[in-house]
Amino acid sequence: MRTQMGQTPLFFAAARRRQMLVQRGISVHHKDGNSQTALFYASRQGRCEIIQYLMSQGADPNVVDEFGETALFYAVRSKKTAAATALLEGGANLEVVNNAGNTCMSLAPATVFPALQEERKKRRLYDDDPGPGPKRQRTAMEALRAWASEWPAEEPIPRKKIVDYKQEDIIDKTDGYAVLRRCPEECAAQLRVSEKHFVADHAQLLQEETWFHDLSPEEWCKGVGVIADETGVAVKAIKAVVAGNREHRFTLPLVEVESKSLAGYIHVGWKPEEEELSIKQLKVNDKDMNRGLGKLLLAAAEEHSRRMGWTCTGTSLSVLASNERACRCYSGAGFKKESSRSASWGKKGHIASDWQRWKKVTKHAYDKKSPVGQ
Repeated sequence: MRTQMGQTPLFFAAARRRQMLVQRGISVHHKDGNSQTALFYASRQGRCEIIQYLMSQGADPNVVDEFGETALFYAVRSKKTAAATALLEGGANLEVVNNAGNTCMSLAPATVFPALQEERKKRRLYDDDPGPGPKRQRTAMEALRAWASEWPAEEPIPRKKIVDYKQEDIIDKTDGYAVLRRCPEECAAQLRVSEKHFVADHAQLLQEETWFHDLSPEEWCKGVGVIADETGVAVKAIKAVVAGNREHRFTLPLVEVESKSLAGYIHVGWKPEEEELSIKQLKVNDKDMNRGLGKLLLAAAEEHSRRMGWTCTGTSLSVLASNERACRCYSGAGFKKESSRSASWGKKGHIASDWQRWKKVTKHAYDKKSPVGQ
């Protein structure tokens, strides 16, 4: 017997704690008119023992319905934390994106969110290869890269990962790339992913240290002056900067022209009392390196500060002595080392490499004829 939506008695049994129908040969793989299986019904109702039983009989927790959602979405939306945990233990994918661009985590009520976040932390420690046998534990560096690549938990994923802009938004450009004077707020989550890779890039320079595996992502963030956050605070802070709501700070996106995808960024602060521009972060995505884009971002930051009317006689930044590639970039852009101090890492204060302060005279410092506000 099937209903008009194509449901079999198993669907209703899934919601009523009955297992005998499976034993009588009714398929756990059957889908109704919404492409949902009995597992969806059990998940929506929070029937943990039925969920576990259906999966033991071969029910797939990663079946996607016509809305692009798995059974996990329904457990999460219904605030059934135990059911969500049972699905995750059965291999449910935490990162599925539905038709509206949401993941389970971006939709999760506050009561369910901590369980999902804890599961995500566990999963970044193991290789996600679905092959047979036990999962391979990742190295500490691989686990950190897995953390860096995770989409910000409470943010929907844009259907088209592009940065829309007009020609007048371009500050500077080179073959195939452009630096823009503003970044749409919806790109804040993408910027956060790049920012986390900025953290991982620095950590990678120290991966041969004996204490490397002891540090958490939060400790690495603190070591390079990045917000250590798993709950959305960092993305909100980035949104405030790109919207122009943070005085004396700006972020400029680097865009690959053909795809209009984010290729990097530069985050800058201004110290008006010192008339100094301070480079806080500069990141070029790995696939876009070795094209002179770091110098492009630095030049664009100076030009943008001039257009904003900021008085800057110099530009400064900090760089790890062990970051030879960055040092070559800054030297080529006219920066010179001024001072050095030991770099401390983690709660135990491990010492490795030095933070070097580099500075240069700003290009427009003495150009009194340069118009302001253009």
